[in-house]
Amino acid sequence: MPDTELQRTLRMTDGTVMAVGSVLGPSVLVLPALTARTAGPASLVAWGAMSVFALALALALGRAGARIPHAGGIVAYAEAAFGPRLTVLTGWWLLASVPFAVPVIALVGANYITAYYGLSPRWAGAIAAVLLFASCALNARGLRLSGRVQTWIVALVGAVLVGVSFLGLNRVEAGRFEPFLPHGWSAVGTAALLIFWSYIGFEMVVHLAEEFQHPSRDLPLSMGLAAVVLSLLYCLSAVVMVGTGVYADASGLAPASVLAGDALGSVAGALTALFALCCSFVAVHTNIAGFSRLMYARARDGNLPGSLARLHPRHGTPARALVWLATAFAAVLLGVAIADPDLEALIAWPSATFVAVYLVGAAAAFKILPAGDIGRIAAALTVLVCLAILPFSWPAVLYPVGVAALGAVVPRGATTPAPTPDSDAASVDEPTQQ
Repeated sequence: MPDTELQRTLRMTDGTVMAVGSVLGPSVLVLPALTARTAGPASLVAWGAMSVFALALALALGRAGARIPHAGGIVAYAEAAFGPRLTVLTGWWLLASVPFAVPVIALVGANYITAYYGLSPRWAGAIAAVLLFASCALNARGLRLSGRVQTWIVALVGAVLVGVSFLGLNRVEAGRFEPFLPHGWSAVGTAALLIFWSYIGFEMVVHLAEEFQHPSRDLPLSMGLAAVVLSLLYCLSAVVMVGTGVYADASGLAPASVLAGDALGSVAGALTALFALCCSFVAVHTNIAGFSRLMYARARDGNLPGSLARLHPRHGTPARALVWLATAFAAVLLGVAIADPDLEALIAWPSATFVAVYLVGAAAAFKILPAGDIGRIAAALTVLVCLAILPFSWPAVLYPVGVAALGAVVPRGATTPAPTPDSDAASVDEPTQQ
């Protein structure tokens, strides 16, 4: 195998698990309660609406990835649709976001552990480092091994969520849904904005397109199924949270642990902390997998140092990109340990770039997909939602604007011709020679 060719080992089930894991972070413990506090029972309207958005986003990116199965993901779609200038800008947005956002996800999960066991906050950095470096090591061994680990952890997380929610259904009372709209429709919009952030992560899965055995079939199916699974999990949790009234009564970071406590007693706190850590790991793992492939693809195309395009001689993985990421993560964790910033504020700024990235990705999908393709319809809906969300991202939206200004003055390297949709899909979907 050439040392610049990724191994094609992923099937639809693997892709679905990776897509679910990329989104299912520790926010699932607190977000249904937070949206219920914001909009009351009407928060369920926001969950329903954003579930439709999640499916549209998944279909738009999945269908674009089926047409252009390239490790560059959204960056490759932008190049095919709009040319090199927007391609470089989109690459800069991702490069300036993921290396900062992923360590914060790990820190959120680690903070549950330190809070429960009464450890010094400094221990959170050490626990986060273990999560990050373990994920980099697993990714270096290949998606076949790391995918198995991801599958078991995602299955555990999903089972716990469903189990706790079904336990809570016995406590649901019809009176908890009245008054339905206590804070007005503007509060529903605010809740929808909060939910938007919970779906960030889908874009990382499309970077794994070159490692699917049959990307034109399995990539859109994986993302569509993941969107449905995630929406069912989130909406079930939201209904139970509203119907039991736990969101109004619980104290602390995770009202869901109150429901677990009714069934599990004193061990609920420990299990909640472990659950949060597992949620952090699955989100961290897929984001690292996707972003390392993006770096590999950009290096292969001449836009990053060529050494990042070298694959591991045995495992066929972008090992050098993973080493670079591990180094960046260490620097971010060191900076957090020194400055001790507010994690919510820290993640809000780079997260704002994802609105712009989704906008570019959906617009590119609309342009490259043929008329009548369901992905094209989904892309149009995604563009509208992103345009509606963008003004509410102030002042964090200044971050992608600043990155764009910086990217405009940095000299660009040579670029290869934009990927051709039909030829790429045909070549990658040829049967693998065993």
